Order: sequence, then C-alpha cells, then structure tokens
Amino acid sequence: MSSQVDIANQALVMLGEKKIISFDDETQVASAVKTMYAPCKSFVLRSYDWNCSVKTVVPAMLNETPLGWDYAFAWPEDALRVIDVIDPNQPYQSNMEWEIEGKKIYTDVKNPYIRATFIVSEPELDAHVERTLVMALARDLSYAITADNGREQNMDALFEKALMEAKNTDAQERSHKVFRIDQLSRVRY
Repeated sequence: MSSQVDIANQALVMLGEKKIISFDDETQVASAVKTMYAPCKSFVLRSYDWNCSVKTVVPAMLNETPLGWDYAFAWPEDALRVIDVIDPNQPYQSNMEWEIEGKKIYTDVKNPYIRATFIVSEPELDAHVERTLVMALARDLSYAITADNGREQNMDALFEKALMEAKNTDAQERSHKVFRIDQLSRVRY
C-alpha cells in the first residue's frame, strides 16, 4: 500500500512534476503538497461512505438536553461525517430521526450506535479510494503548481471520473437494502 508521499508523487507525476522525497523538502512543490494533502484527503473521505473508512461506534452521551430532542451525544473522535444513527433495539429501522448541530448529535434514542466515516491511514485505503485521492490532489495542486486553468479543468474531469468509478465499485461491496411493504402499502395495491 501507498504512503502519503507515494500518493502525492502520483499526483505530481500526473501534473508533469518531479517527485518529492518528503513533505518537508525545501521546494515550493513540497510546500504546496504539505498544505493541500490533509484537507484533500478529508474531502475525499467525507465525500462518500467508503467501506474502508466506515465504522460503527457507541458515542459518548453529553450531560445536556437539547431543544426538541431527548439526548445529546459527542461527535466521535476522528469522525469526518455521520452517516446514520442506529437504534440498537430496532437496527433495521431506516427512518430514525437525528440531527447534527456543531459537533453534537441529537436524537431521541438513549443508547444509539453511530455509523460514521473516519480518518484512516493510507495503507487502509482501498485502491479506488486511493486513486480518487490522487486525482483530487492533482486537481487541487494543478493551478498552484502550473498556473494553468486548462490543466486544472482536465484534472477536475479526471477526478470526477475516478470518484464515480470508486463509488460504483464500493457500492457493489455491500448488500442492498430490502424494503418491507407494510400493511398500509399492501392495501393500496
């Protein structure tokens, strides 16, 4: 699996640039990579519920009662995005209500599970997510390094294509939700 520098170098090669040894190299290119890498990685991981970065955790309950909700929970450490709040007593219920306010999660369920996207290390990224990160980084670095709007647009198109392919592949690696027809629905048909 690739390191941060390996991923950055793939992006630089896409831009026709020389590779770097580390983010701390004393070059403008390394400085740009160091500045852009972490936000770009967070953006890519947050953009979809990638199988390689999703975890289900039990959040810490906060000692407050939010307006309109029964319970408040702390945002899970290293979480980038909450995907779902699950009632362990009704794990297949898909219409449970919850809300994010700042870095707090509000719900009426006392002991929920939180399914979220988390920051993961580079070796944990699957090949499609890594490729998407490479393309996103190339896109984000393109104007800063080349000052070429055309190249930036080309990198954006390549990023969008990589993102779509990665999402499609990732979505195939899970079961599909089966929707149950309730009694009221049966009466209508």
